[in-house]
Amino acid sequence: MRNTPRIVAVTTALAAVTAPLLALSSPAMAEQPAKTVQSAQNLPLSWLSLQGLTENAHLQRIKQLLGTGYVPSALSVTNAANPEYTSVWVKDATRKVNVLQDLSVTDLPKRITEQQALGFQPTMITGTGTGTGAIFAAVFEKTTRKLQSKTNLTKEALVTVNAQLGAAGYQISSLDVYGTAEKPLYTAVWAAGAVTGTLQVTAGQTVEQRGRELLARAKQGLGPVAMAVEPGKLYTTVWGKVANPTGLKEYLQLSSVTYKLKSLELKGLGYHPIITNVEDNVYAGIWSKN
Repeated sequence: MRNTPRIVAVTTALAAVTAPLLALSSPAMAEQPAKTVQSAQNLPLSWLSLQGLTENAHLQRIKQLLGTGYVPSALSVTNAANPEYTSVWVKDATRKVNVLQDLSVTDLPKRITEQQALGFQPTMITGTGTGTGAIFAAVFEKTTRKLQSKTNLTKEALVTVNAQLGAAGYQISSLDVYGTAEKPLYTAVWAAGAVTGTLQVTAGQTVEQRGRELLARAKQGLGPVAMAVEPGKLYTTVWGKVANPTGLKEYLQLSSVTYKLKSLELKGLGYHPIITNVEDNVYAGIWSKN
């Protein structure tokens, strides 16, 4: 584990960004002078994605995007020894958000407590690695919503906690898996009143099993509301009622290159990502036109 982990904490309340901004015009963004801030705000993309960025590169983009009214709708970290970050951002200047990355297993609970004291609740937590070498990142939002987060859960504990919180009116809104293929560990966030009923969870599925599960659930009007790639190229999925389960485009077990190509292809067809996750350089995503 690093001796001096760097922690990023930046907020949508930033008054200005002094570093050169990147023109928000395409995924292959080119540097522009700071005077382009106003035009970028007037003609923003409704969403954009970042893929496989180093800690420093992701930090710079976090500052830029939060400073121009974007908030993350997905965040995933992989490769604990040399962390890489993938995230999706949507335009919403009304929300106040902090993003913290490069957190150790001991840092994470401390930062959650600190953020909660400031009125910020964890809405997304992502992790990679195992033991004392695990690395986490999290999104915190200033909100009055009732949220609960849990980390370091075994598969059995996840099922138990999900049932308990589901009975109390909470549903999983964010999920990630870290650890090892032999001992996967789960981190999740539950929100009160997000949907009706306890959401069902399947874990440890191969890509073939996951495909069959998707077809079976769709016949019941169910679809994935959260999903994570596990170590060992397995999948954990949270299932719930979705408006149009057969209208979703899902792709699993993608490489970095094929994920980028598929994302560009679907963007051209009018789809936007609703779930994005990566672990051990395996990417998975779900896109929707809604």
